Amino acid sequence: MLKSGKKICFSQKIVVSLLFKRNILSFATMNYKRILSILLIVAAYGFLLYKIITYDNYAGLAAQFRQADLWQWVCIIVCFLLFPANRFFEAWKWQYLVRDFEPMNLWEAQRQVYYGTIAGFVTPYKLGEYPGRALLFRHTETHWLTATCLGLIGGYAMTTVVVVAGLPAAIYWLSPDSSMLGSMVLTLVGAVLAIVALPAIMRRLDQRSWKKERTKLLIHSMAALSVRDAGVIVGISLLRYLCFILQLWLCLLFCGVELDPRSTLITMPLYWMMVTVTPNVPLAEIAVRGAWAVAIFGRFGADISAAATIAAMLLWTINTIPPLIVGSLVKRKI
Repeated sequence: MLKSGKKICFSQKIVVSLLFKRNILSFATMNYKRILSILLIVAAYGFLLYKIITYDNYAGLAAQFRQADLWQWVCIIVCFLLFPANRFFEAWKWQYLVRDFEPMNLWEAQRQVYYGTIAGFVTPYKLGEYPGRALLFRHTETHWLTATCLGLIGGYAMTTVVVVAGLPAAIYWLSPDSSMLGSMVLTLVGAVLAIVALPAIMRRLDQRSWKKERTKLLIHSMAALSVRDAGVIVGISLLRYLCFILQLWLCLLFCGVELDPRSTLITMPLYWMMVTVTPNVPLAEIAVRGAWAVAIFGRFGADISAAATIAAMLLWTINTIPPLIVGSLVKRKI
């Protein structure tokens, strides 16, 4: 009888131990996204503090604010007010990309885009932005990889728009005697053909076997897009690109850079293309933007080059810090 009691007691201990371990694992599974969220926010703000401490041109920035007249203040205020529009277009594109498995309204899409800014801010090439958005999905574990692939497709669309706009400017920049209109037409025709042909090419590639699951999923996601889908995604990317260009122009005006219309239409697309295609990591992002500002706007004199560098820093600040703050304050359903 005593041995039986000991066996029952031992069995109860095993059951209690298993239940305890199960609860611990369940607790860990339920809270990993919350822990990851906190770590991302801490890392983002820590990195932002590093950027603020290491910036070395506060004297020029302060002088520009002291010398600004009413028109210049209007320019910088309008530029600041455009950052929600910038993020709105990105949210619209995100909503369209993931509509088949994670339907949402534009408010939810904007919430995810702002939240993804945190993860993108602390990862090289902002690769963490799309998985960061997927953390707010209702079924994160099922769809995060597909969402990341679709987010990359949206990023490729944006890069396509930037290159299509910047390539003719680069050709004219290197060879002023060339026909800019001809370069624009050729580049535009090539881009349209690529957009039309891309879904068909991806469908052919999707029929092949791929060893890496992520590569297979990315190609399958691209193959699922129709020509209409590609056109919509590129169209939304174009709207966001125009918002970027307008913001850059307003920052340049605030800093006193007033070029003739022809030079403006060449330098801004060229600058944005070079910043986009230059490989960089978060630690060097401001340096890359400043270096290209000097290289491109330096042709018009040292004063304009210095002012353009300040404008590049202002644009980075407006499009990075407010979204980062909003992303850390949005209500997170995790």
